[in-house]
Amino acid sequence: MARTRTNRNEAAPEVLELHYQLAELPSSQHRAGLAGLVLMVDWLKRQPHKQGICEIGKLDAHGATLRIDELGLEELFNEIYAASLEEQPRNAPLKNKRKEIVPYLRTEIQKLTDSKTGKTREKTLYFYESTIPKGAFLLGNDPTTDGRNGCWIKLWRDVIWTIFRGVPTTRKPFEDRAEGKTPGDSAAAWRELIRPLGYTVDLPSTYFIGAQAYNAENVPFKDRARFQFLLHCWPYVAQIYVPAIINNAGEREFVGYALAIPDVADLELFCEELPRVLRGRGKEMSGYRPRDCVVDLAVEGALDTLRLLQERLTQLEGEWASSAADVVLGIDVIHLEKQGNNVRILGSTRVDPDAEMIDRYSQFRNSFWNPLFRRQRLVNLVKRRAWQTGFDSILCRLPYEQTIGNTFFRRDARETFSDEVKLMSEGQATEIKGTEADTSSSAKSVTEGALIYRLVGVYLSRKLKSKHQLEWASVKDQPGKRADYEELKGKLAREAFLAIRSRTGQDFIDYFAATLCSVPQNMNENDFSALTKALLMDTDNVRTLTMLALSARG
Repeated sequence: MARTRTNRNEAAPEVLELHYQLAELPSSQHRAGLAGLVLMVDWLKRQPHKQGICEIGKLDAHGATLRIDELGLEELFNEIYAASLEEQPRNAPLKNKRKEIVPYLRTEIQKLTDSKTGKTREKTLYFYESTIPKGAFLLGNDPTTDGRNGCWIKLWRDVIWTIFRGVPTTRKPFEDRAEGKTPGDSAAAWRELIRPLGYTVDLPSTYFIGAQAYNAENVPFKDRARFQFLLHCWPYVAQIYVPAIINNAGEREFVGYALAIPDVADLELFCEELPRVLRGRGKEMSGYRPRDCVVDLAVEGALDTLRLLQERLTQLEGEWASSAADVVLGIDVIHLEKQGNNVRILGSTRVDPDAEMIDRYSQFRNSFWNPLFRRQRLVNLVKRRAWQTGFDSILCRLPYEQTIGNTFFRRDARETFSDEVKLMSEGQATEIKGTEADTSSSAKSVTEGALIYRLVGVYLSRKLKSKHQLEWASVKDQPGKRADYEELKGKLAREAFLAIRSRTGQDFIDYFAATLCSVPQNMNENDFSALTKALLMDTDNVRTLTMLALSARG
């Protein structure tokens, strides 16, 4: 690719030194950009035929110094915005603004077989030449790479084209390089960087998410040129996740992308470990996405990023051992979706690197099978609430087929109660350590949950014995009778569940006492006193736990 040099006056430096300190940078996107710059310069240094000066003169935990000349800056931009033209299939021909079909390169007939009916049908694919961002640094650290493609680099490329460069006019840096043209972006950046340190430039949303030309008070978004320069690199550091929601039919739908932006605290260690973290990501697929990128909440992206970083750091030994809190101040998560021609911010949040929260997330990350159940547990984890908080809305709002009638939901409830009973038996009655009040509340919920779980189990077993003359000990080795036992137990639990769902306050208390406590419970005095107090003083919580226990036992 031809290189051009800008006309410099005599005062313009041949080699520019840019000194950066993490503490002086205004946002996590800028601090992630500094980390991305260090990684990109290191990657560029290892490439053959490198020209110009582009090197990190000094790097420590607090900052870095970049030495660069104009040719080196051009080389760096060519690496950041490297792209190629490749044939890409489409299900239908492209149309221009006048609704005319855009000429395609070729077509291809694809035969598809329906897995249910076995019938085969033909589908026509239309091939167009498309610009594909390269992302060589990420491609080289993709655990699924074949040298040109990989599932993680595809996810990154999709985000670049959908979110960062969702407006076609912003794709010019990639398109010019793919077509062999001489882009002018590096020359423009050089002219800005050689200006005085306080020189400011416009800050478009292409580089800084959430920026506008002017805010509501008509104040323009500006940034120092040397700070904005860092924003070219932060997309190479942000971790990408795909949030999924459950629609009214109980099916999963993908909603945009969640960008987990690390707020770097130790620049040197972060840049050393991030490539290893990237290479340690999972290889399993969920449809056309990496399984590990699909999350139930956007904020889960922060938890998973912290988990990956913590797992990597725990592998270090001796004096080099660190925690995630030593490397990042937190993770900022921005949830975005392209709607029409606009990219909308659906939400943003921040998660601090709490070691106990990371450990708790690691424990149940793959433990839950039902997305609804898992989603609520994640919300409660992040907000440091008792595990059952919020389930009352799910249990009462949704059709019972999605809760007590769903095998996976029942299984997750059962596993959770088993963990809570185990915690109580071991005397570990805390969910997430926080204030003294938080710990006390968590201990209380664990105790109540274990008592109610046991009470519901006794009620169902004794009701089955008195009403149907069935006992688990006598049917567990007889498949036919065992199936009848499970069916009748499920029906009995469902009847109680629906009855409780329609009752609140004193109506629920009366039903609880007259029905669930109608059979002998063999409860000691302390447990009886604790349960009675909870029923009267914390009625809504007992109601939620009872419906969950019926789901688990049903």
